Amino acid sequence: MEYSADEIAAARSLQYLAAYDYVCSFHEEWNFLCRSRWTEVKVLYIIARYVPFLLIITDVYLNFSPNENPKVYTGQYLFKLRSDITHLFR
Repeated sequence: MEYSADEIAAARSLQYLAAYDYVCSFHEEWNFLCRSRWTEVKVLYIIARYVPFLLIITDVYLNFSPNENPKVYTGQYLFKLRSDITHLFR
């Protein structure tokens, strides 16, 4: 399937809008979460909302950091962590 330049530009602008909304509402969301009662659902929400950022940061670090031992692929640990988390929520 081929996408036009306008469709790609629209998708990018939606990504930027979503990221902007995420950043702008973070403080308000965090205040609401801290003031409300702690439940299992709230913990799962926080994990689902913020753990992907930690995984992305770790993935970028492992992919771009120099590897002293080229025989060992450092990204395999993150891949295993991702697959383990995926199996938890199935």
